[in-house]
Amino acid sequence: MKRVFLTSTPSHRNAYDLFEGRWASDLSELVPDLPVGGGLPGFRADPRPRQAAETLGREGRFDGYDILELGPLEGAHTCQLEALGANSITAVESNSEAFLKSLVVKNIAGLTRSTFLLGDVSRHLAAPGPRYDLIFACGILYHMFDPLELIRLAAARSDRLFLWTHYYAPQARLRRHVPRPVEQDGMRLTLHELTYRDRGLATFWGGNQGKTRWMELPDLIRVLAHHGLTETTVIADDPDFVNGPAVTLAARRPSAPPPA
Repeated sequence: MKRVFLTSTPSHRNAYDLFEGRWASDLSELVPDLPVGGGLPGFRADPRPRQAAETLGREGRFDGYDILELGPLEGAHTCQLEALGANSITAVESNSEAFLKSLVVKNIAGLTRSTFLLGDVSRHLAAPGPRYDLIFACGILYHMFDPLELIRLAAARSDRLFLWTHYYAPQARLRRHVPRPVEQDGMRLTLHELTYRDRGLATFWGGNQGKTRWMELPDLIRVLAHHGLTETTVIADDPDFVNGPAVTLAARRPSAPPPA
């Protein structure tokens, strides 16, 4: 991003305009004066943070929860998680532009309990650090080259995991996926490898590697259970979702103590 000196009246619109035409979210949900674009309505209309609170929170809220959010993109879900009462939210994003946009959103929304970190989510999970009451991961697992490792690391840091992800199913539109047999911790399964074609685009919201591997839904549930997250609730399964089948699910460890 080139350096810009402004002489106009200070406003949130000025910060928004730094990324004009490159927002993935519809910020008019936050500030009606901002342009209504074709972005995702993640700040209010998106039901997934509420679904997470209803299945993994307390009485539909996250009061007292310390949450780790993987791949917040522009912070839309972060805003909802904070509004649902989270004690703290640590949001880790590897896309540098999305990270900067999240800071703009944090300022516009007045978030006070959310911290955005720039870097790789797997490295964050693998490094020494606290346990979390919930890991919230929407739109990231299917961007991982090693989704099995992400699940293993996440299960080691929390008793509750909320996921929204694409998954692989034999469909003609997924013919670019290449099957890759893998083995981890004695489990044998097939991942389905996809090479990104659009990494050079300004609106690329994918992973930080050139390839990704999708899981099959039964294997996803099996791997969660293998790592102790045996109580799985499939909230929504949409095999006809745009760009590929998608599932919303909540997983927990049966012995999970309530947050203090």
